[in-house]
Amino acid sequence: MNNEVVLNHADYWEKDIDYVMFVDENNSVSSLNNVKKKLLNNETISPNENIFTVTGCYFNKAEYKIIKERLDNLRKKYWKDGKYNKSNNILEYVCFHTEDIKSRKKAFHKSLLPEEKYDEFISDLDKIIQESNYNIISINIKIDDFIKYSSYKELNIYNVAFNFIIERFIYNTPKTKKLAVIFEARGKKEDKALLKHINTIINVTGTEFIGIEELQKKIKGIYFNSKRGKSGYPYCGLEIADLSSYPIHRYVKFKTQGKDFKTIKHKVVGYPNAFGKGFKIYPKK
Repeated sequence: MNNEVVLNHADYWEKDIDYVMFVDENNSVSSLNNVKKKLLNNETISPNENIFTVTGCYFNKAEYKIIKERLDNLRKKYWKDGKYNKSNNILEYVCFHTEDIKSRKKAFHKSLLPEEKYDEFISDLDKIIQESNYNIISINIKIDDFIKYSSYKELNIYNVAFNFIIERFIYNTPKTKKLAVIFEARGKKEDKALLKHINTIINVTGTEFIGIEELQKKIKGIYFNSKRGKSGYPYCGLEIADLSSYPIHRYVKFKTQGKDFKTIKHKVVGYPNAFGKGFKIYPKK
């Protein structure tokens, strides 16, 4: 396994790859230490810090091409050439990032996207996501219960989430198909640590339920990309993973189904009976 990119904005897709899963996360691994301290001190743990979500969205080649074209057209519909003035007449491609969209930052600032246009944009974006054909796998770890009840000695929450998500990716794609996984890069140290774990799983130990032979047969690449390629153009798959992971994360925290959650929930593997399939909350006490 290596960490070179397999896709770029020009739609290059290695011919022996049938499905690619793009992975995003909500909350950070550092929350584990914060929750540990609060458990020791009997302090209240808020839902905002207690749920760690890792969500994967996977596509086949044809599906990816269609949704990429739709997002590209959406970029150009609301911003000239799909770019906005970042600062001092420096133009940057618009990236569909949940935090920026909801906070009205960067390309989504009111000065660049007035209220009426913003509402129209949200409606167009929701329609694209709803009508696009991709599948979702989401692993949601309750950090306090993970610390109390997990059987994993190392307590590396990201590694545990990876094991779960890769098992479900393999279970829910045809046996003869070849797979790749693209994570949003978090930092050289963090990416290197995860890659080391992945190499161990694929080449030495396997996961709890899948052996190394099957992993090596199906997984043809593990990659780490920033949200943007070298040209500054966003990776469509990472945009979709971001837009899909946030509403699931919020749903698990607060048990409320926002409009954006209702837009994507039917894409979760196993829907409407997705629990234990494409949707996992861990651990069970």
